[in-house]
Amino acid sequence: MTHSTDAMMMTEKQTTEVVLSTDGVSKQYGPVTALTEMSLAVRAGEVRALVGENGSGKSTFVGIVSGTVVPNTGTVTIADRALTKHLPVESQSAGVLTVFQDGSLLATLTVAQNLYIGTPAAQRPKYAEIVDWAAARLAEHDLDLDPMLKVAALAPGDRQILEIVRAVMAKPRLLLLDESTSALDASGVDKVLDLMRLAALQGCAVLFVTHRLAEVFRVADTVSILRDGRFIGTHPAAEVSPKQIVELMAGTKVEMEFPARAPLDVGAKELLTARGLAGEKFGPVDLTLRAGQVLGIAGADGNGQGQLLRGLATLGVSGGTVTSLGTELRNYRQATRDGIVFLSGDRKNESLFQALSIRENMTAGVLRKLSTAGVVSAPAERRFVNKQIADFGIRLGSPSQPPSSLSGGNQQKIAISKAMAAEPKVFLIDEPTQGVDVRSRMDIYRFIRACADAGNAVVIVSSDASELAGVADRIIVMSRGRIIEDMPGLGSDEESIVGAFAVESRVVEGDGEPVSGPSAGLDATETATEAQPQASSRPPAAARRARLPRWVRNEETTRLAVLALLMLAIGAVTAAQNPTFLSELSLKNVLLIATPLTAVAIAQYFVLLVGGIDVSVGATMSLSVVVMSYLVNTGGVFPNILIAIGAAIALGVVVGLINAWLVERMKLSAVIATIATLGIVTGVALTLRPTPGGNISYELMSAITRSIGIFPIALLVLAVLVIAGDILLRRTGLGLRVRAVGINGLYANRLGIRATAIRGGAYVLCAVLAAIAGVLLAAQVGIGDASVGEIYTLLAIAAPVIGGASLLGGRGTLIGALLGAVMLALLMTLATVLRISQGVNLLFIGGITLIALLTYVLPLKRRNSVR
Repeated sequence: MTHSTDAMMMTEKQTTEVVLSTDGVSKQYGPVTALTEMSLAVRAGEVRALVGENGSGKSTFVGIVSGTVVPNTGTVTIADRALTKHLPVESQSAGVLTVFQDGSLLATLTVAQNLYIGTPAAQRPKYAEIVDWAAARLAEHDLDLDPMLKVAALAPGDRQILEIVRAVMAKPRLLLLDESTSALDASGVDKVLDLMRLAALQGCAVLFVTHRLAEVFRVADTVSILRDGRFIGTHPAAEVSPKQIVELMAGTKVEMEFPARAPLDVGAKELLTARGLAGEKFGPVDLTLRAGQVLGIAGADGNGQGQLLRGLATLGVSGGTVTSLGTELRNYRQATRDGIVFLSGDRKNESLFQALSIRENMTAGVLRKLSTAGVVSAPAERRFVNKQIADFGIRLGSPSQPPSSLSGGNQQKIAISKAMAAEPKVFLIDEPTQGVDVRSRMDIYRFIRACADAGNAVVIVSSDASELAGVADRIIVMSRGRIIEDMPGLGSDEESIVGAFAVESRVVEGDGEPVSGPSAGLDATETATEAQPQASSRPPAAARRARLPRWVRNEETTRLAVLALLMLAIGAVTAAQNPTFLSELSLKNVLLIATPLTAVAIAQYFVLLVGGIDVSVGATMSLSVVVMSYLVNTGGVFPNILIAIGAAIALGVVVGLINAWLVERMKLSAVIATIATLGIVTGVALTLRPTPGGNISYELMSAITRSIGIFPIALLVLAVLVIAGDILLRRTGLGLRVRAVGINGLYANRLGIRATAIRGGAYVLCAVLAAIAGVLLAAQVGIGDASVGEIYTLLAIAAPVIGGASLLGGRGTLIGALLGAVMLALLMTLATVLRISQGVNLLFIGGITLIALLTYVLPLKRRNSVR
């Protein structure tokens, strides 16, 4: 084996530009050293593989170069430009684009919007042209996707390829790929490797992290190796073997053989039986799981493999039965009690408890075994955790750390160890070795084999056909949610498995009912190629919705229409009970009440949009009223009014900066931080006005409450600003970036968006608008009262939520906030108009708000339940 350091390789290619150069880069997380003295150089047109075991520092290095991780020592240079701030926006401006292991696509945005927001500013079209621009870019890379389709509707593999296409089409100087093929099937991997070659041909330097060594030898020019956070060296890919690379990564010899297995025993005991099983994207399926067998489920990405696996655990089932040893299982809780354990491939959201420590994750399913009289034994827990760490080779600093502190591969090991500790009778596991290094893969294969040899059944869904060929006793292949092939694992290989769902001609006999063998699952006239779900295909529900006009399909438009109709209905019912409700005076009163509420609802909306919340808005309104009572309490001289309004705005800026500092710099919870601000602002207001006093100038009251017909001029001005604001947020790149921060701040930051500055700006804008709302309120109450804004604290949140905003961020419209405010103002007048008690009125308001929340939460829960 010929060993070559980066310095030696640079000497051999003097004429090639060095795009990436790092010198002595190190990173520590507390007592844990993730990376030590990493010096590396990658040249233009070179494809460099970066390999190492889990926890060796690969992702840390990618994070440092991409700007998401700040190094403790060392320098990073991109084409002679030294990075000093270590922010994604700095790396991207230098020409670095990164595809992260867990992605950075925003699911609620469209394909076109995701392409736009992830493309460097200099290469973006006008925002109004993004659909045609995106269609052209997708066509250039043979990616058949609807630019107007939301990313959430795409299969996981399509999302991964879309993100890589987005990076490649921007022609970066350096392309970083962190485990970008870990969840792709064979065709997806081929596509990604072709994209790497294309990028290199365009003069880009490509650095990709992978655990699949076959990919290294298919595309890489050179291989750099890390071990325990230390750089071992760089080698020409043509001069090393897979075994040599593995031994360099591990520092020792590694057993590379799959565990031995016996021929398939078709008469083994039945442990789990599915009959007519159907659900989202799969079925009906008949399947029997037998003791001592490992069943592999294969197929092109998006053909229902993962959904079938969940269905065997009774998750997401719409029809059919699942029976365990003669007992029909009705829900997952019953399934787990019967020894059926499901491990999701989504370790971040489903497999691990991110809020708990590593120790708590490992012991969550075995607390009874570690307890005496209901009390967990600390020594027993410690012994158990230490054994799991040793058995599964988990690299960590301390078991008290959260799982998020570990590499993706080590998190996967924890998830698998947690599931296996429950000693499952039937173990259902999705992508068992996704993001796991070669040595750990072999360990996992041995654990799976041992689980089956102990008389249990194991079912694996894997995008790696060679993995299924090496570990499974039996393999079923799926297409469009149906089983089209059932083959023994022994004797199969990657080519035969992939060929089972890539062959060009298969038919179904008779009326299209599934049959055994290669013809099952396809219609009589369609080919297997046609049966593969196209990247642009929509889920059935989306296909039905596609026949409707686009404005009807828009959830927010529909919600606004329903809200407007609801207001008209409430108004009609109220008028039927009391005809005076429709009088000019009555309607004008409703809209006057709505004016300050609209202003503060708009204020709260901006914070909700970026994923925050501000409970100090009511106190800010009160303090603004108090300030008005001092500065505009006599004479009504016009300049004094302007000075007072300027003072209120200045007050809002101060309050907003305090909130932004507490939330963004000090990293306090938004609720806790703004509660603290609420207390401070309320204290100042009460100090200035312990009791109500100081009459507000009549001129101010008259100017601000002036109306055109029943419409207050101030409310009309707010309506104009609302429409302009929604146009800005919905039809400009700036608005898209703001919404992206609310949808996912981490991903937005990765995309080079200054998420911290945008969130901080939202808090300042919110407080300024709340202070202006206080000015509008002062014109109505006419006196300085330090408690007058209290009622608006919750109403300010309720109004935008009723209008479609989400407490999770990224949703809603300003028009919705305005309509929500008018709705609440209407409800607030019902006590007087209908002569009902204030208590009943508040119950009514609370009920409407709760219904509005449920209209958002329930559809979200339904979508998550079928993933």
